[in-house]
Amino acid sequence: MTYRFSFWSQNILVFIGCLIELVSNTLQPYCRYLWKAYLCYNPRTDMADPLSILFGSTARVKLLRFFLFNPSKEFIFDEISKRARLVRRTAKTEMSALEKAGVIRTKNVLIDIPGKKRKMKAIAYTLNKDFQELQALQTFLFETAPIDGKNLLKHLRKAGVLDFVGIAGVFVRDFEQRLDVLLAMKKMSLPAVEKAIRSLEAEVGIEIRFAAMTSEDLMYRVGMYDKLTRDFFDYKHNVIIDKIGIRDEVKSATYRM
Repeated sequence: MTYRFSFWSQNILVFIGCLIELVSNTLQPYCRYLWKAYLCYNPRTDMADPLSILFGSTARVKLLRFFLFNPSKEFIFDEISKRARLVRRTAKTEMSALEKAGVIRTKNVLIDIPGKKRKMKAIAYTLNKDFQELQALQTFLFETAPIDGKNLLKHLRKAGVLDFVGIAGVFVRDFEQRLDVLLAMKKMSLPAVEKAIRSLEAEVGIEIRFAAMTSEDLMYRVGMYDKLTRDFFDYKHNVIIDKIGIRDEVKSATYRM
């Protein structure tokens, strides 16, 4: 069968051919680097080096931070998806990649069923502490995450005037600590504080554990040497705002500050 083209059709075909040749000649020197980039960032590629499949999406970085900053905890899938604020399909895909890389591992656990005495079998995910590059990866993700006092204050100031703000836990690289932020305000608005904390969580991809109270309540707790303030001031922490003299009160008590 013979095809006949009009004058304009022939010219269009010639133009397309020239364009393909131009693009091909332009990209040829970079093809090797483009292919390497594809292999590194495509989660479906089967690479021998596990680090080559780690950083493929924002969702994956969120999950990495989630597990690296909660190193001793176990989570079922629904809890991970909810706390990392990811749709189930995305979370499933990215967690499979992390498990394949050896960063996380699974184990069988028993979980409580609301309203029932018996427990149900489930699969839990946890950080693989035997992962060879764990320390380097944890340090890298901490250094590149916007987890610092300055960024925290930017969010918290939307909730009102702050009298005291102290940071611990993930902010000082103590991932086993129970509390990350301790704050106090004369006029406390817990919903406003929660909204500010949640906005920071969405930005960094991890859960921020915090305690918020009135300035009067914090001063009373410090003076009474209660468990919450002991758990905060007796371990590694930084005070970034103190308008009510909490530092002096702590030093006058029996804290190990």
